[in-house]
Amino acid sequence: MSSAGFAQGLPDRSEATVDSLLDPPLAAVRPLRFERATADLGTLREEDAPVRRRFVFKNRSDETIAIVRVSVGCRCLAAEWPKGGIAPGAEGAVELTYDPENHPGRIDVSAFVYVSGPDRKPAARLTFTGEVLPAANPWARFPHAMGALRLKQKGAEFRGLESGAKATERILCGNAGERPLRLSAELIPDFAAFRTEPETIPPGGEADIVITVDASEIPPARETDFSFPVIVAGVDGRPSERTLTVKINRKNKNITD
Repeated sequence: MSSAGFAQGLPDRSEATVDSLLDPPLAAVRPLRFERATADLGTLREEDAPVRRRFVFKNRSDETIAIVRVSVGCRCLAAEWPKGGIAPGAEGAVELTYDPENHPGRIDVSAFVYVSGPDRKPAARLTFTGEVLPAANPWARFPHAMGALRLKQKGAEFRGLESGAKATERILCGNAGERPLRLSAELIPDFAAFRTEPETIPPGGEADIVITVDASEIPPARETDFSFPVIVAGVDGRPSERTLTVKINRKNKNITD
């Protein structure tokens, strides 16, 4: 998330306040000493797998402390850290994972480490730098195709569906064609529903296929585990080429004779 986009989500804030949220000043006393605070990831591509790096630290204070949270300002970044107390002189590591998917351009993202104690400012800033090149094929991450429609997967699975409950599963898809797509279902059971969000998928755009199952409407005689096809309308291809498979696993099946 860019700083501009993040700032737009913070109405009625002064520039100084927004800057302090995006890049907070560090604490004067920093009990954790990191071997490095920056890692250069080099040049990645959007289709590359997420990259993980370890930032090793040592507690240089005379007290046992704990990392209470690690704050990240971008969905592309995830953090893991040791839970519990860190004794004086003990070592550990914060692990950061960067996902380049959908983030072409310069890499300059940071995580802020907060520790126990009276100071509410972060004790460290850990930064990734580098560059992400656009994907050679923007649809490479969608392995399945139905005409112009590209899909992450050709099915959905409902596991542990409770008796009488409604559940929803999503399939990420995209429009690789030159015309907008409006999808519907030609064949779907009465206990299920099909829609896309958004309803119209523009050329080059992405959407979610949303499948909802109402367990209270499933015929009692149906097996605990079963599957059914959903034939997608609005794209080219034979019915067999436009079929999603939905698998159902019911946690509590009540059969009445």
